[in-house]
Amino acid sequence: MTSDITPRIAPAPPTLDQMLRLNAQRSGDTLALIDAPDRPLWADGAPRRLSWNQVDAAVSAVAGRFFEMGLPSEALVCVQGLNLTDTLIALLGCIRAGLVAVIVPVDFTPAEIVTVAERLNAKAILAARRLGDVQPLRPLRHLVDESIADIRFIGAFGADLPGGTVSFEDCIGYPRTGVITRLSRRDRPEESLAIMTIDRGPDGDFAVARNHRQWLAAASVLGDSLGLSRSSRLLCPMAPSGLAGLAGGLVSWLSAGCQLVLHQAFDATVFTVQLTMHGITHALLPDAVLRAGLADGLLDSRKLEKVAGLSRSPHVALVPDGAPCPVPHFAVLGEIGILPMHAMGDGGFGLDACVEDETGGGLPLIEARIEEDGFLALRGQQVPKVGFDIGEQEASYPLGPEGWVASAYPALRAQEPEERLHITGARYEAAMSGQDAARAYASGQAGDGAPEHHPLAGAA
Repeated sequence: MTSDITPRIAPAPPTLDQMLRLNAQRSGDTLALIDAPDRPLWADGAPRRLSWNQVDAAVSAVAGRFFEMGLPSEALVCVQGLNLTDTLIALLGCIRAGLVAVIVPVDFTPAEIVTVAERLNAKAILAARRLGDVQPLRPLRHLVDESIADIRFIGAFGADLPGGTVSFEDCIGYPRTGVITRLSRRDRPEESLAIMTIDRGPDGDFAVARNHRQWLAAASVLGDSLGLSRSSRLLCPMAPSGLAGLAGGLVSWLSAGCQLVLHQAFDATVFTVQLTMHGITHALLPDAVLRAGLADGLLDSRKLEKVAGLSRSPHVALVPDGAPCPVPHFAVLGEIGILPMHAMGDGGFGLDACVEDETGGGLPLIEARIEEDGFLALRGQQVPKVGFDIGEQEASYPLGPEGWVASAYPALRAQEPEERLHITGARYEAAMSGQDAARAYASGQAGDGAPEHHPLAGAA
């Protein structure tokens, strides 16, 4: 007996680099990427305003420089940078050169960066000369010279660089000798690693590997709710050093082909100026900033169509009412995944148990369930499957059967509606019963069991 049902094969999604090239071909001289006006307070150089063609040319120049430095295909490059055009260009330059960027949180010290580079066998480091008033480059240069023999070069954002350091400005200006295209070793380029992030647990830090398909899936959860289009103007104050900032900023921008306005967290005056100056239509904000912005009237711009809130502590987040525009809310569950949040009848909130792929791309974007031990587990297109240990102890995501990945968030199933799940406490806390969780939530005693990222590192 034969079946007349033809299996549906989802089309392969583009890589991040392919999306950049497409936007450059389609939108050319349209303004694409804008620095905040207070950039000189945080980093060297004047604020940049770049068209799609200018972004594409800068990425090719950086990729050409990487290529000429002799880095092998899929070599790892540690990148530490603020929420600036330079950082995004560096990440995309790595991808175009066939490399894998490991984005390092801004609050990592030079010693911590060296530890990451050593344990992951990175071949290059790209860091900032200064992060506001902090100038970490010289001690980083010294530590690398002392301990890492395999580092091919250190690049830096900024001016007045120490000897032996490759200037990022020179990389951008590096003459192109043709199109830089390094073919992936994989048959399907979208399955190759794109950008790795750092997650933090009680026993150490570990790198989380995502391919192009997984990054697109994470951005889709946000982009579908925001309704981004090519005419949108997106304001993002979260640094591209984690899942929230990268999926919400870099990848959402490339996917929609819209205008991305960057903001260094957080200055209310500069933020208000940007809303008006650039006619912002959409914004992605950390939960605390969103609540303060609503209270202070920062989000009263008539052009704002939607503002989204993201929380890394979903058990204490508030889904606000009375906003001047729709406010979807999302839980950022470590570096594992992003889930929509919804207000519940009891004053708390629930997470979607499943977010379908609206493009019909096979597996859901993300699914959630509660394991027998009382903790939330995730799987789906955006959920990474591989963790790389970079701590003194073994630290990685526990990988379960059928693709489920433990999140370390205690959770309970909501009584109504059944497709919602409750986060009942901080990550790495012990799972609680329903009554205990309700009492802790009501009394505001829920803590946070994992080390916090510095706000500049993109923590929501």
